[in-house]
Amino acid sequence: MALRRGLGIVLAMAFCVMLGACSTGKALRVEVPSVGSSPSATATKQRTISPEEAEAWEKPFTPAQIRSLLLNTDLSGLRADGADPAEIHEYLSTCARCVIALPSHEAAGERFQVFSVSTAGDSYSFASFVVRNDAGTPRIVLAVGGSDIYLTSGSDGSLVAQEAIYEPQDPMCCPSGWSVRLFRYQDGRFIEGDTFESPVDYAEPEGEK
Repeated sequence: MALRRGLGIVLAMAFCVMLGACSTGKALRVEVPSVGSSPSATATKQRTISPEEAEAWEKPFTPAQIRSLLLNTDLSGLRADGADPAEIHEYLSTCARCVIALPSHEAAGERFQVFSVSTAGDSYSFASFVVRNDAGTPRIVLAVGGSDIYLTSGSDGSLVAQEAIYEPQDPMCCPSGWSVRLFRYQDGRFIEGDTFESPVDYAEPEGEK
């Protein structure tokens, strides 16, 4: 499947959250604004989290509830290349533990939950979502897709989307670089600014042979 092109990347997520069952009634539509700019962000997937942190990240909505929401949502507005909404639905329909809760994001005094859709075996993320608590109902306010993509909090309330860039000759372990996009929260929406790309230098550090 096309979404698994970058499996095995060195920055893969170190945690996966247990999911239960949940269901929503009718299909919803993703609210997608325009897209992003970019200061660098620390990859949260490199850090092991405590059970207390994991529990806090899953409130008020659990990964099981977000999985159910996504299965009943029209994802045709999903941004970025390499993320087919139909494949996301298909994958989630057969994988009950592939929605992972990431650290929440705060902007303008409002807290948003962040989730990624990742492969079960190696936590390769191919879509990430920002969810607002709308009077007790989860609502998707930003959806991005791509190769090993994750959303993390940046400075001044910004939200950073970091995605691996693979050239045709790249092995699974080693992308050619990273694309970084910055989203600003403005007038109740996440607005995308500039996009930056940074190559990866795999040269050995000085002194190493």
